[in-house]
Amino acid sequence: MRSGRAIAVVLAAAIAVLHTPPAQADPRRGTPGFCPDAGGVTVVIDFQELGGPSIVRCAPGPQDTGLAALQNAGISVTGTARWGLGFICRIEGKPGPSSEPCIDTPPASAYWSYWHAPNGGTWHYSDWGVKNRRPPPGSFEGWSFSKNRTAATNPQPRIAPVRPERPKDPDSPAPRSSGRPSPSTSASPPPSASPSASASSTPTVSDSAEPTPGPTDTPTQAPGWTGGAELPPAVPSAASEPMPVSTALGIGFLLSLLIAAVYATVVRARRDRR
Repeated sequence: MRSGRAIAVVLAAAIAVLHTPPAQADPRRGTPGFCPDAGGVTVVIDFQELGGPSIVRCAPGPQDTGLAALQNAGISVTGTARWGLGFICRIEGKPGPSSEPCIDTPPASAYWSYWHAPNGGTWHYSDWGVKNRRPPPGSFEGWSFSKNRTAATNPQPRIAPVRPERPKDPDSPAPRSSGRPSPSTSASPPPSASPSASASSTPTVSDSAEPTPGPTDTPTQAPGWTGGAELPPAVPSAASEPMPVSTALGIGFLLSLLIAAVYATVVRARRDRR
């Protein structure tokens, strides 16, 4: 009876080892896309014949091993029952259990090949295992599935290990003008005076043609100017025009006559009452 229980425990342990679930990385780890700077490690997954789009994720900060870079980038990986995560058997569930049980080392005809590259460099097949290699900050870690290839034809990841440059801030637009652009303050040269009969008192006119205004004499549009409504020339109002002196004197004279007439009328009325 006891021996039967012991056998059952051993079988359960063996089944648990053979069906170890994939090592799920913390979903809060990593960011999608290339690392924005040299502070992290960019991880590239190319499924090749397994199908599916390639994955590019960033493991921020320094990474102690290639395995740490995978997990900190948020990539799901599965090791083998014999070697654990020292030998990567599945990445993001591929290849599936029906084609690869992940009991022992996968065959050379179908396995995940491990690559690395500096930023802006070329991919190199890794001679180190995933737990023995420390990727430099700013570098690339690549995983490419190799099926029916040889050591000389193993496919490298098809995504170039080049970190995109940060987009530059666009130049701020020039301020718009509220009206018409003001002309330059430089004055045009006055027209040449015609020569007088007396050559001794008036300088003679040069034989050269009249000087033409320079480019600063003509108003130009500012880079950000979009135009404006053509404003009509200002017309001075009647209130703002000064009154001629003759008109003022005439009005004063008429007012004097009017006051004198009123005064005379008042005096006559008083005399008539007496």
